[in-house]
Amino acid sequence: MKKVLGLAILAAFFATPALAGETFVRNEWTNSHTQTKTDLNLDSKTYSTRNEKYESWADKIYVDGDVEVKYTLGGKEVAFDDFTVHTAGSSLYGNYHESNYTKVYGTIHSIMNSYSNAHETTAGVR
Repeated sequence: MKKVLGLAILAAFFATPALAGETFVRNEWTNSHTQTKTDLNLDSKTYSTRNEKYESWADKIYVDGDVEVKYTLGGKEVAFDDFTVHTAGSSLYGNYHESNYTKVYGTIHSIMNSYSNAHETTAGVR
């Protein structure tokens, strides 16, 4: 009977839950590395055309001498005294044509690396 009683006490002792005051420690490390690669291909073409047409002219009349108007019974009489008319003019006609072609091409390579490290430690009593 002594044996049974001793075993019962021992079993009861080991079956009891943890008591308050239990300590714990948590120590966690996190390391991260990310890499992003980008290849940007450029191929751009631009065509442009410009056309212009223009005209310019000038006319000028020069008058030398006197014009004399006499009124008579029969009407009007015009007398020219050394009267000369000079006419001068100039004209300019033309056009302008322009064509442009532009090409941009190539590749841009880029690599982006990102690193992060974290450490978390907690401790306490439950």
